[in-house]
Amino acid sequence: MNLDFLSQYFTEVHFSKGQLITRVGEVENSLYYLSEGIVRFFYYNSTTDKETTVDILFPESFCLSYTSFVRREPSLLSIEALKEVTAYKIGREHLDHLIQQQEYLQIKADILEHLLIEKMQREAQFLLQSPEEIYLNLLEKDPKLIQNIPLKYIASYIGITPQALSRIRKRIFSWSSFNNSSTSKK
Repeated sequence: MNLDFLSQYFTEVHFSKGQLITRVGEVENSLYYLSEGIVRFFYYNSTTDKETTVDILFPESFCLSYTSFVRREPSLLSIEALKEVTAYKIGREHLDHLIQQQEYLQIKADILEHLLIEKMQREAQFLLQSPEEIYLNLLEKDPKLIQNIPLKYIASYIGITPQALSRIRKRIFSWSSFNNSSTSKK
């Protein structure tokens, strides 16, 4: 997204590691554009006292509890900064006012398109890829950033136990070490 546009209509905000950007039970009133950092979306089940990570977003992503924002209902999920976050924020009223202007109507279409594509890719990923392939895709996105995400959140995101993720990581990294040592001997 264009930095001039962001600075003109959005407010720069910062969240420290572990800080909640959106809390379950509160109505989402802002749209965020991540400039730096990583966030996770998670549901909390009070009956089982279990958190389930359903999405992890990296820089250059829009971030909000979409259903809460659109329906003006309490959010069913929370959004947490996994690493220091710099984001650009616009409130609902400012966004509504902005997109009423014809030249900015495309912004809403771009945001909706981005969110829909992300959701469809995530669904396809779970239907078509193994947990190991999903983990490898996360590593591909940004290996340095993925190192900052606790394994329990990655495992939850992939839909496996932390122990199963440890086995996957062991296979990947032992295979990687094997390939690197084989290549260096040639």
